Amino acid sequence: MRALGLLLKFSFRNLLRSPKRSFILIMSLSIGTGFIIWDLNFANSGSKEVMKEFLTQYAGEYHITHKDYYKPENKKEFDNYKTLSDDEIPNKNLLTHSTKRVTAPVFVSGEKKTLGVLLTGLEIQKEMALTTLERAVNVGRFLDPMGDREIILGKRLASRISVNIGDEVAVIGQALDGSVANDLMKVVGLIDFGGGDLEETLAFTQIRTAEEFLVMPPGRYHQRVDFDMKDESLPAIPELSVTKWTELLPEIGVSIRFIDNFTWIVSFIIVLVISLGLSNSLMITFFEREQEFQTLNIIGAKASWITLSLMFEVFMMGTIAVLLGVLLGHAFTTYCYYFPVNIQLFTGGKPIIMGGMIIQPLVRLYPVSEYYWKVPLMIYFFLGTTMIYPLIRVIGRSKNAV
Repeated sequence: MRALGLLLKFSFRNLLRSPKRSFILIMSLSIGTGFIIWDLNFANSGSKEVMKEFLTQYAGEYHITHKDYYKPENKKEFDNYKTLSDDEIPNKNLLTHSTKRVTAPVFVSGEKKTLGVLLTGLEIQKEMALTTLERAVNVGRFLDPMGDREIILGKRLASRISVNIGDEVAVIGQALDGSVANDLMKVVGLIDFGGGDLEETLAFTQIRTAEEFLVMPPGRYHQRVDFDMKDESLPAIPELSVTKWTELLPEIGVSIRFIDNFTWIVSFIIVLVISLGLSNSLMITFFEREQEFQTLNIIGAKASWITLSLMFEVFMMGTIAVLLGVLLGHAFTTYCYYFPVNIQLFTGGKPIIMGGMIIQPLVRLYPVSEYYWKVPLMIYFFLGTTMIYPLIRVIGRSKNAV
């Protein structure tokens, strides 16, 4: 125990022999640690905030449907004859933060041409409470909850079929009873999704209008879309299918996972660069103390004792740096929680267009507890590996090594 205490005392004394150099090494490592923790928290929170902004516009966290509504091999395809009702959902709490929708692939005919779109019947009051779709209507108005046979179109779709606010369009499709569904609907609003493809493929009307148009049986609908963004777990509902947004929008899910994984890769590279610089500094420091090591050998200190003292010295410095880095990282994360980061700082002032929708989120950072132990472990791993070579060189050059 006395030998260990002597080792620790000797190692700590060596840190104070070159305070400026020790300070620079500690600060470089602590700033790197703090930045990595902040960066990982930013990437995690940023992904969630961007997806929250995107999903609350229209897509939702998950869809509850008939088990055969979506095709297993391609969620972009669906069977419009497969419906469900609220009676099939045992947990009625799911109804409070979700909205039902009636969907139909239809043709919308304007003055110039006829185009195929996906018509969605909405519970207007619930959509206004749970989604931000209403904000996307920048010409005209959103659907009236008490209205009938109203329709809102994407700006690009309206331009292609040459219709304006107040015009009537003919809607033609296939009713669920096998008859030809057709009706005239009045254009009351135009949706601006930032110029994406969704502006050309979506149209919305009141759910009552869509039910009449499709001759929908009473109490039946196609989708129940959940908007509880705080709970990412999926409910298990017998005889029904619950489909998460990552399956409905796989291309966006892959992009989000890529960003998260790429952030870890960048973190590894940052630590590696810092560690290489630290290794070079340690080698210079050890070589400057070569005479001291030889003197210790002469008075009886073994090479193993000198090696342990140097290892303790480096890990003391690393521990101080990691603790400071964790505090710095948490402090900046907390700051960005109270003062959210505008994502446009990283896009040149331009909004993000994702999945055909315009996204303008403020990223509020939330600390992730696992980063506060994973990052220090990563730092210690690289710290341990980078001091191996300097130790071997120094001990090997000691002429009187025992």
